Amino acid sequence: MTRKIRLGVVGLGRVASSHLPAIEELRDKVTLQAIVSRDPEKAARAAEGWDNAKLYTTFEEAVQDPDIDAFLLLLPHDLHAPYAIQAMQAGKHVLIEKPMALNYWEGQQMVEAAEQNGVTLMVGQSRRYFAPVMKSIEKIRNGEIGELFTIHAMLLAYIDKPAVDWWKDVKHIGGFIIPLWGSHILDYIVWAYGELPETVYAQGYSHNANWDGEDEVAISLKFAGNRMANVMMSFNAGRVPGDEEGLGGTRIWSTQDSVYVRYMTGTKGILHLKDEHELWDNGEQVICPSKHGSNFTWQLEEFIDSLLEQRVPLAAGHEVLGVMRVMDAIFASMLANRVIRLDEVGLERERTHD
Repeated sequence: MTRKIRLGVVGLGRVASSHLPAIEELRDKVTLQAIVSRDPEKAARAAEGWDNAKLYTTFEEAVQDPDIDAFLLLLPHDLHAPYAIQAMQAGKHVLIEKPMALNYWEGQQMVEAAEQNGVTLMVGQSRRYFAPVMKSIEKIRNGEIGELFTIHAMLLAYIDKPAVDWWKDVKHIGGFIIPLWGSHILDYIVWAYGELPETVYAQGYSHNANWDGEDEVAISLKFAGNRMANVMMSFNAGRVPGDEEGLGGTRIWSTQDSVYVRYMTGTKGILHLKDEHELWDNGEQVICPSKHGSNFTWQLEEFIDSLLEQRVPLAAGHEVLGVMRVMDAIFASMLANRVIRLDEVGLERERTHD
Protein backbone atom coordinates (compact mmCIF):
# COMPACT_ATOMS: atom_id res chain seq x y z
CA MET A 1 0.00 0.00 0.00
CA THR A 2 1.27 3.42 -0.90
CA ARG A 3 1.52 6.20 1.69
CA LYS A 4 -1.45 7.90 0.04
CA ILE A 5 -4.51 5.97 -1.06
CA ARG A 6 -5.01 6.33 -4.80
CA LEU A 7 -8.74 6.73 -5.28
CA GLY A 8 -10.92 6.30 -8.32
CA VAL A 9 -14.30 8.05 -8.35
CA VAL A 10 -17.07 6.45 -10.39
CA GLY A 11 -20.04 8.66 -11.21
CA LEU A 12 -20.41 12.45 -11.16
CA GLY A 13 -24.09 12.80 -10.32
CA ARG A 14 -25.77 14.90 -7.64
CA VAL A 15 -24.00 13.36 -4.63
CA ALA A 16 -20.52 13.83 -6.14
CA SER A 17 -20.66 17.50 -5.13
CA SER A 18 -20.44 16.35 -1.50
CA HIS A 19 -17.73 13.74 -1.99
CA LEU A 20 -15.25 15.60 -4.21
CA PRO A 21 -14.57 18.42 -1.70
CA ALA A 22 -13.84 15.75 0.92
CA ILE A 23 -11.12 14.30 -1.30
CA GLU A 24 -9.64 17.76 -1.70
CA GLU A 25 -9.67 18.32 2.06
CA LEU A 26 -7.81 15.04 2.66
CA ARG A 27 -5.07 15.54 0.07
CA ASP A 28 -2.44 14.56 2.62
CA LYS A 29 -3.90 11.06 2.78
CA VAL A 30 -5.56 10.48 -0.58
CA THR A 31 -4.99 11.37 -4.20
CA LEU A 32 -7.63 11.51 -6.90
CA GLN A 33 -6.12 8.92 -9.22
CA ALA A 34 -8.98 8.54 -11.68
CA ILE A 35 -12.51 9.64 -12.55
CA VAL A 36 -14.96 7.44 -14.41
CA SER A 37 -17.78 9.22 -16.23
CA ARG A 38 -19.61 8.92 -19.51
CA ASP A 39 -19.21 12.69 -19.85
CA PRO A 40 -15.52 13.49 -20.60
CA GLU A 41 -16.02 17.23 -20.16
CA LYS A 42 -17.61 16.84 -16.76
CA ALA A 43 -14.82 14.45 -15.75
CA ALA A 44 -12.17 16.93 -16.87
CA ARG A 45 -13.74 19.70 -14.80
CA ALA A 46 -13.89 17.46 -11.73
CA ALA A 47 -10.22 16.55 -12.17
CA GLU A 48 -9.01 20.16 -12.24
CA GLY A 49 -6.26 20.66 -9.69
CA TRP A 50 -5.24 17.00 -9.79
CA ASP A 51 -2.43 16.89 -12.33
CA ASN A 52 -2.13 13.12 -12.60
CA ALA A 53 -5.80 12.16 -12.51
CA LYS A 54 -6.76 9.76 -15.27
CA LEU A 55 -10.10 10.03 -17.05
CA TYR A 56 -12.05 6.94 -18.07
CA THR A 57 -15.37 6.66 -19.88
CA THR A 58 -15.89 3.00 -18.91
CA PHE A 59 -15.57 1.25 -15.58
CA GLU A 60 -14.32 -1.91 -17.28
CA GLU A 61 -11.16 -0.06 -18.31
CA ALA A 62 -10.67 1.74 -14.99
CA VAL A 63 -10.99 -1.38 -12.86
CA GLN A 64 -7.93 -2.85 -14.57
CA ASP A 65 -5.75 0.15 -13.68
CA PRO A 66 -3.02 -1.10 -11.30
CA ASP A 67 -2.47 2.43 -9.97
CA ILE A 68 -5.91 2.58 -8.35
CA ASP A 69 -6.10 1.26 -4.77
CA ALA A 70 -9.76 1.91 -4.08
CA PHE A 71 -12.98 3.06 -5.68
CA LEU A 72 -15.61 5.50 -4.45
CA LEU A 73 -18.79 4.35 -6.19
CA LEU A 74 -21.47 7.04 -6.67
CA LEU A 75 -24.04 5.21 -8.75
CA PRO A 76 -27.76 4.40 -9.03
CA HIS A 77 -28.74 1.81 -6.44
CA ASP A 78 -29.18 -1.07 -8.89
CA LEU A 79 -25.54 -0.69 -9.96
CA HIS A 80 -24.07 -0.85 -6.45
CA ALA A 81 -23.69 -4.62 -6.26
CA PRO A 82 -22.37 -5.36 -9.78
CA TYR A 83 -19.85 -2.50 -9.78
CA ALA A 84 -18.65 -3.15 -6.23
CA ILE A 85 -18.22 -6.87 -6.86
CA GLN A 86 -16.32 -6.23 -10.10
CA ALA A 87 -14.01 -3.80 -8.31
CA MET A 88 -13.35 -6.13 -5.39
CA GLN A 89 -12.69 -9.08 -7.69
CA ALA A 90 -9.99 -6.89 -9.23
CA GLY A 91 -8.45 -6.42 -5.77
CA LYS A 92 -9.75 -2.88 -5.17
CA HIS A 93 -11.16 -1.58 -1.90
CA VAL A 94 -14.65 -0.05 -2.15
CA LEU A 95 -16.56 2.77 -0.49
CA ILE A 96 -20.11 2.47 -1.81
CA GLU A 97 -22.86 5.05 -1.41
CA LYS A 98 -25.88 4.03 0.65
CA PRO A 99 -28.04 2.05 0.50
CA MET A 100 -25.60 -0.81 0.30
CA ALA A 101 -27.60 -2.59 -2.41
CA LEU A 102 -31.14 -3.24 -3.59
CA ASN A 103 -31.62 -6.11 -1.15
CA TYR A 104 -29.95 -8.45 1.32
CA TRP A 105 -29.09 -11.03 -1.33
CA GLU A 106 -27.05 -8.50 -3.31
CA GLY A 107 -25.43 -7.21 -0.13
CA GLN A 108 -24.41 -10.75 0.83
CA GLN A 109 -22.70 -11.20 -2.53
CA MET A 110 -20.79 -7.98 -1.92
CA VAL A 111 -19.63 -9.05 1.55
CA GLU A 112 -18.52 -12.42 0.21
CA ALA A 113 -16.58 -10.75 -2.60
CA ALA A 114 -14.76 -8.54 -0.06
CA GLU A 115 -13.85 -11.55 2.09
CA GLN A 116 -12.78 -13.74 -0.82
CA ASN A 117 -10.52 -11.04 -2.28
CA GLY A 118 -9.10 -9.69 0.99
CA VAL A 119 -10.32 -6.13 0.45
CA THR A 120 -12.31 -3.59 2.44
CA LEU A 121 -15.96 -2.85 1.73
CA MET A 122 -17.43 0.18 3.50
CA VAL A 123 -20.93 1.62 3.08
CA GLY A 124 -21.41 5.38 2.93
CA GLN A 125 -23.80 5.79 5.86
CA SER A 126 -22.78 9.41 5.82
CA ARG A 127 -25.16 10.58 8.55
CA ARG A 128 -23.24 8.68 11.18
CA TYR A 129 -20.44 11.22 10.84
CA PHE A 130 -21.78 14.13 12.84
CA ALA A 131 -20.39 14.84 16.29
CA PRO A 132 -23.83 14.85 18.03
CA VAL A 133 -24.71 11.52 16.40
CA MET A 134 -21.40 9.98 17.44
CA LYS A 135 -21.81 11.35 20.97
CA SER A 136 -25.32 9.90 21.24
CA ILE A 137 -24.02 6.43 20.42
CA GLU A 138 -21.18 6.89 22.91
CA LYS A 139 -23.66 7.80 25.64
CA ILE A 140 -25.83 4.79 24.82
CA ARG A 141 -22.83 2.45 24.83
CA ASN A 142 -21.64 3.87 28.17
CA GLY A 143 -25.04 3.27 29.72
CA GLU A 144 -25.57 6.96 30.52
CA ILE A 145 -29.31 6.65 29.90
CA GLY A 146 -29.48 3.15 31.33
CA GLU A 147 -30.78 0.35 29.15
CA LEU A 148 -32.10 1.63 25.84
CA PHE A 149 -35.63 0.37 25.25
CA THR A 150 -37.34 2.73 22.78
CA ILE A 151 -36.31 4.82 19.79
CA HIS A 152 -38.76 7.16 18.09
CA ALA A 153 -37.67 8.74 14.80
CA MET A 154 -39.57 11.10 12.53
CA LEU A 155 -38.76 12.77 9.23
CA LEU A 156 -41.31 15.22 7.79
CA ALA A 157 -40.14 16.82 4.57
CA TYR A 158 -41.46 18.01 1.24
CA ILE A 159 -40.25 17.04 -2.20
CA ASP A 160 -42.34 17.35 -5.33
CA LYS A 161 -40.03 16.05 -8.04
CA PRO A 162 -37.12 13.58 -7.93
CA ALA A 163 -33.67 15.13 -8.06
CA VAL A 164 -32.58 12.71 -10.80
CA ASP A 165 -34.58 10.69 -13.32
CA TRP A 166 -33.56 7.25 -12.07
CA TRP A 167 -35.27 7.94 -8.74
CA LYS A 168 -38.60 7.62 -10.59
CA ASP A 169 -38.15 3.92 -11.36
CA VAL A 170 -38.37 1.47 -8.49
CA LYS A 171 -36.18 -0.98 -10.43
CA HIS A 172 -33.27 1.47 -10.18
CA ILE A 173 -33.87 2.97 -6.74
CA GLY A 174 -35.46 0.06 -4.87
CA GLY A 175 -38.37 2.06 -3.44
CA PHE A 176 -38.24 5.76 -2.64
CA ILE A 177 -38.22 7.26 0.84
CA ILE A 178 -36.98 4.02 2.45
CA PRO A 179 -33.73 3.69 0.46
CA LEU A 180 -33.22 7.45 0.22
CA TRP A 181 -33.75 8.33 3.89
CA GLY A 182 -34.93 5.27 5.74
CA SER A 183 -31.56 3.65 5.13
CA HIS A 184 -30.04 6.35 7.36
CA ILE A 185 -32.61 6.08 10.14
CA LEU A 186 -32.65 2.28 10.14
CA ASP A 187 -28.86 2.22 10.19
CA TYR A 188 -28.88 4.44 13.28
CA ILE A 189 -31.43 2.25 15.05
CA VAL A 190 -29.53 -0.98 14.39
CA TRP A 191 -26.26 0.74 15.33
CA ALA A 192 -27.71 2.08 18.58
CA TYR A 193 -29.20 -1.25 19.67
CA GLY A 194 -26.23 -3.26 18.41
CA GLU A 195 -28.53 -5.98 17.11
CA LEU A 196 -31.31 -6.66 14.62
CA PRO A 197 -35.01 -6.56 15.47
CA GLU A 198 -37.01 -9.75 15.83
CA THR A 199 -40.07 -8.53 13.92
CA VAL A 200 -41.13 -5.72 11.60
CA TYR A 201 -44.50 -4.24 10.76
CA ALA A 202 -44.69 -1.51 8.13
CA GLN A 203 -47.14 0.40 6.02
CA GLY A 204 -46.09 2.47 3.04
CA TYR A 205 -47.84 4.24 0.21
CA SER A 206 -47.14 6.59 -2.68
CA HIS A 207 -49.13 9.79 -3.12
CA ASN A 208 -47.07 11.37 -5.89
CA ALA A 209 -47.20 10.24 -9.51
CA ASN A 210 -43.69 11.58 -10.15
CA TRP A 211 -42.17 8.35 -8.81
CA ASP A 212 -43.11 4.70 -8.34
CA GLY A 213 -41.97 4.15 -4.77
CA GLU A 214 -43.33 4.93 -1.33
CA ASP A 215 -43.37 8.50 0.05
CA GLU A 216 -45.37 7.89 3.26
CA VAL A 217 -44.14 5.23 5.69
CA ALA A 218 -44.79 4.03 9.22
CA ILE A 219 -42.52 1.32 10.61
CA SER A 220 -42.52 -0.54 13.93
CA LEU A 221 -39.54 -2.69 14.91
CA LYS A 222 -39.62 -5.06 17.89
CA PHE A 223 -36.35 -6.06 19.53
CA ALA A 224 -35.75 -8.74 22.14
CA GLY A 225 -36.73 -7.91 25.71
CA ASN A 226 -39.77 -5.76 24.83
CA ARG A 227 -37.60 -3.07 23.28
CA MET A 228 -38.76 -1.28 20.17
CA ALA A 229 -38.28 1.44 17.58
CA ASN A 230 -40.85 3.42 15.61
CA VAL A 231 -40.20 5.36 12.43
CA MET A 232 -42.47 7.80 10.61
CA MET A 233 -41.37 9.36 7.33
CA SER A 234 -43.09 11.63 4.83
CA PHE A 235 -41.98 13.42 1.69
CA ASN A 236 -45.37 15.16 1.49
CA ALA A 237 -45.16 17.29 4.64
CA GLY A 238 -44.46 21.00 4.54
CA ARG A 239 -46.23 22.27 1.45
CA VAL A 240 -48.31 25.38 2.07
CA PRO A 241 -51.34 26.02 -0.20
CA GLY A 242 -50.37 28.60 -2.78
CA ASP A 243 -46.66 28.04 -2.21
CA GLU A 244 -45.65 26.07 -5.28
CA GLU A 245 -42.11 25.59 -4.00
CA GLY A 246 -43.32 24.19 -0.70
CA LEU A 247 -42.23 25.15 2.78
CA GLY A 248 -39.17 22.98 2.41
CA GLY A 249 -38.96 23.16 -1.36
CA THR A 250 -36.85 20.33 -2.69
CA ARG A 251 -33.94 21.10 -0.35
CA ILE A 252 -34.84 18.30 2.04
CA TRP A 253 -31.38 16.74 1.74
CA SER A 254 -30.05 19.37 4.13
CA THR A 255 -33.05 18.70 6.46
CA GLN A 256 -32.74 22.32 7.61
CA ASP A 257 -36.23 23.08 6.32
CA SER A 258 -37.70 19.81 7.56
CA VAL A 259 -38.63 18.12 10.81
CA TYR A 260 -36.04 15.44 11.58
CA VAL A 261 -35.90 14.22 15.17
CA ARG A 262 -34.94 11.11 17.14
CA TYR A 263 -35.68 10.28 20.75
CA MET A 264 -33.75 7.47 22.46
CA THR A 265 -35.33 6.46 25.78
CA GLY A 266 -33.54 4.41 28.40
CA THR A 267 -34.21 3.31 31.96
CA LYS A 268 -32.27 6.32 33.29
CA GLY A 269 -33.07 9.08 30.83
CA ILE A 270 -33.64 10.24 27.29
CA LEU A 271 -31.48 11.53 24.44
CA HIS A 272 -32.88 13.81 21.77
CA LEU A 273 -31.23 14.40 18.41
CA LYS A 274 -32.47 17.45 16.52
CA ASP A 275 -31.41 16.67 12.98
CA GLU A 276 -27.74 15.72 13.30
CA HIS A 277 -26.70 19.10 14.66
CA GLU A 278 -28.00 19.13 18.22
CA LEU A 279 -27.92 16.52 20.99
CA TRP A 280 -29.94 16.96 24.18
CA ASP A 281 -29.43 14.75 27.24
CA ASN A 282 -32.38 14.88 29.66
CA GLY A 283 -33.23 18.39 28.51
CA GLU A 284 -29.69 19.79 28.53
CA GLN A 285 -27.84 20.45 25.31
CA VAL A 286 -24.57 18.59 24.90
CA ILE A 287 -21.73 20.52 23.25
CA CYS A 288 -20.19 18.31 20.58
CA PRO A 289 -17.12 19.72 18.78
CA SER A 290 -16.92 18.39 15.24
CA LYS A 291 -13.88 16.65 13.82
CA HIS A 292 -14.50 18.10 10.35
CA GLY A 293 -16.72 20.72 8.80
CA SER A 294 -18.25 18.10 6.51
CA ASN A 295 -19.59 14.68 7.46
CA PHE A 296 -18.42 13.43 4.06
CA THR A 297 -14.85 14.38 4.93
CA TRP A 298 -15.10 12.50 8.21
CA GLN A 299 -16.56 9.48 6.40
CA LEU A 300 -13.86 9.42 3.73
CA GLU A 301 -11.16 9.81 6.37
CA GLU A 302 -12.55 6.77 8.21
CA PHE A 303 -12.33 4.77 4.98
CA ILE A 304 -8.82 5.98 4.12
CA ASP A 305 -7.52 5.51 7.69
CA SER A 306 -8.91 1.98 7.83
CA LEU A 307 -6.87 1.10 4.74
CA LEU A 308 -3.69 2.77 5.94
CA GLU A 309 -4.06 1.24 9.41
CA GLN A 310 -5.27 -2.12 8.05
CA ARG A 311 -8.33 -2.25 10.28
CA VAL A 312 -12.07 -2.71 9.86
CA PRO A 313 -13.85 0.61 9.22
CA LEU A 314 -17.01 1.89 10.82
CA ALA A 315 -20.01 0.88 8.66
CA ALA A 316 -18.13 -1.99 7.08
CA GLY A 317 -20.11 -4.08 4.62
CA HIS A 318 -20.76 -6.98 6.96
CA GLU A 319 -22.04 -4.53 9.61
CA VAL A 320 -24.47 -2.70 7.33
CA LEU A 321 -25.67 -5.95 5.77
CA GLY A 322 -28.08 -6.26 8.70
CA VAL A 323 -29.75 -3.01 7.66
CA MET A 324 -30.46 -4.55 4.24
CA ARG A 325 -32.15 -7.47 5.95
CA VAL A 326 -34.35 -5.07 7.92
CA MET A 327 -35.24 -3.16 4.76
CA ASP A 328 -36.22 -6.40 3.02
CA ALA A 329 -38.46 -7.26 5.98
CA ILE A 330 -40.07 -3.81 5.80
CA PHE A 331 -40.94 -4.19 2.13
CA ALA A 332 -42.20 -7.73 2.78
CA SER A 333 -44.44 -6.42 5.57
CA MET A 334 -45.78 -3.61 3.37
CA LEU A 335 -46.62 -6.10 0.64
CA ALA A 336 -48.22 -8.72 2.93
CA ASN A 337 -49.78 -6.21 5.36
CA ARG A 338 -48.67 -8.23 8.37
CA VAL A 339 -45.93 -8.58 10.95
CA ILE A 340 -42.81 -10.16 9.44
CA ARG A 341 -40.18 -12.04 11.40
CA LEU A 342 -36.67 -11.31 10.24
CA ASP A 343 -35.93 -15.01 9.92
CA GLU A 344 -38.61 -15.11 7.18
CA VAL A 345 -36.56 -12.91 4.85
CA GLY A 346 -33.01 -12.24 3.88
CA LEU A 347 -32.12 -14.76 1.20
CA GLU A 348 -34.43 -13.73 -1.63
CA ARG A 349 -32.70 -12.66 -4.80
CA GLU A 350 -35.19 -9.95 -5.71
CA ARG A 351 -37.51 -7.69 -3.74
CA THR A 352 -41.09 -7.47 -4.96
CA HIS A 353 -42.93 -4.15 -4.88
CA ASP A 354 -46.57 -3.29 -5.31
